[in-house]
Amino acid sequence: MTLTEKWRTRLRVLLGTSFLAVAFAAAWTIQGWRKNADIDNLKSGIATANQAAAEARAERTQQVLQAERNARDAIQAITDRLTNERDAARNEKDTFIAGVRSGAIRLSVPVIASVPTGAGCADTGTAGRPGQEARAELTPAAAEFLDDIASEGDDAIRQSNALIDAYNALREKLNVQAQQSPGLSAQGH
Repeated sequence: MTLTEKWRTRLRVLLGTSFLAVAFAAAWTIQGWRKNADIDNLKSGIATANQAAAEARAERTQQVLQAERNARDAIQAITDRLTNERDAARNEKDTFIAGVRSGAIRLSVPVIASVPTGAGCADTGTAGRPGQEARAELTPAAAEFLDDIASEGDDAIRQSNALIDAYNALREKLNVQAQQSPGLSAQGH
């Protein structure tokens, strides 16, 4: 082998190595560009998904806030109705009691009374028979006392009905499970 032959071999090795290095560097750069493009696509997809999730969360928050407003309005309507019913009942009671106190309204209750003694009565010690009704008139104080008891019961019934109505309104307005997306379970997992 001559000197030129050695140099040619070295030059070929150097050129081969250089070619491999250039090919490796080009492949590395092209692969990097592809990976950067993939990373950019992934980042863009993540940003889009995050934006969609934020919009869905904001929309869901608005739905919940609207449901809360609707529930609050329903409760307020029930409260207003209860207040109006109480006021009407109180006015009706006051009018009734004023009539009882003035004597315009008289109250009586049925009582069982003894049959009066007399010449036409066969048994003077027996109580009244069916079809015979004796009545005892109540004093205004007794009538007011009984009316107070009845009014308290009526008010308790009105309050109970208002509570039931409020419960049903809240159950209807705030039923979160019924408004969930079909992809979510009841626990939200």
